[in-house]
Amino acid sequence: MQFRLGQLLRKLWVRVTCFAILGFATAVAGWALRIVIPDELAGWIGADAIGTILQIIASSMLTVTTFSLSILTAAYATASGGTTPRAVRLLAQDGVSQTVLATFIGAFVFSLVGLIMLQTELYGEGGRVILFLVTLLVILIVIVSLLRWIDRLATLGLVGDTVARIETVTERALSRRLASPWLGANPLRGTPPKGAIAVHPTEVGHVQNCDMEALSDLAESARLQIYLAALPGDLLHPSQAVCHVTGDLDDTIRDGILACFTLAPDRSFDQDPGFGFRVLSEIAQRALSPAVNDPGTAEVVLTRMLRILSCWTEEARPNVGFPRLYAPGLDAELLLGDSLRPIMRDAAGVEAVHVAMLRMLIMLTLQNDRIFGRISQDLAQEIVTYSDGKIENPVEKARIASLARQLTRQ
Repeated sequence: MQFRLGQLLRKLWVRVTCFAILGFATAVAGWALRIVIPDELAGWIGADAIGTILQIIASSMLTVTTFSLSILTAAYATASGGTTPRAVRLLAQDGVSQTVLATFIGAFVFSLVGLIMLQTELYGEGGRVILFLVTLLVILIVIVSLLRWIDRLATLGLVGDTVARIETVTERALSRRLASPWLGANPLRGTPPKGAIAVHPTEVGHVQNCDMEALSDLAESARLQIYLAALPGDLLHPSQAVCHVTGDLDDTIRDGILACFTLAPDRSFDQDPGFGFRVLSEIAQRALSPAVNDPGTAEVVLTRMLRILSCWTEEARPNVGFPRLYAPGLDAELLLGDSLRPIMRDAAGVEAVHVAMLRMLIMLTLQNDRIFGRISQDLAQEIVTYSDGKIENPVEKARIASLARQLTRQ
């Protein structure tokens, strides 16, 4: 429920609806509280001008909202073309953009309802005072939102801003996984025991969320041992098991187990740090394409990856909160291999990117040789192989080979 609620609150229409309801409720509150405000106070503060002010807000907010939506559409197109379409989802979930648009539409609804109630004379003089004071507050909120919106437009959709967003969500997902590398289950090393019953999904999709607490409760009540075969980010098919179970398994329990896994056509950044690394890798690949030819962006991506992995300083220890569950751990070799191999392939003839990648691997090895040492050595040999076939300058070849030898001596 928390996962689904979090996904819902990221939708633009949710914030817009909340602000619109707030605007409607405020306008109605002015009518409800009209009897507690003295009528002479309306003339003293000039509340008769409220109709003109509301008309200005209604017309301007509709224009500003339309203009803002066109800017967002252009920013999404820019981000999709300049980085990767997978990154557009983060822009669509940007909290500042959603709040600003929700504020504009909420102010429009507030002014529209206020005008209707003024024209129907539902407000007394006291109600005009309430409406006037709240309108001043709405104007202040709109001004602050405009200033925030102008500041956000300076970077919205640019490559640097998009890469920074991906770094943030990926680092958060990786830190969460490192805090509970087996998601609170026992480490699963090897294969499930013989005789374990495979549970297959009924649809094709990526695992976006696994409700470990509900799965543990189900295992406790049915006296089961559950061995997970898929973690967030994995692609599942009805022919592939999502987990294996030892114990008495019926159709009701099987359906309950499958209900603990949220499948969707796309991967999610929340519990899947590998997806963040994959998206960063796609940005570097696009930058290295002949049409773009921007090796500097690829080097920036490698630096961002290094920053994310800098929190992985020690081997994780099991923190078992669900004793009847077993799960595979986070694989550094899979994480680095999937993200770096496409970059080294597309940068085969670019010495600067190979050097940056080797320096990244050296730093990771110095950080923790037990986690990153073996995969770094394997990747270094692959980098040498790619560069030997594409780079002709012997000085550049020697520099790459020298850095690769530093890894083999670690």
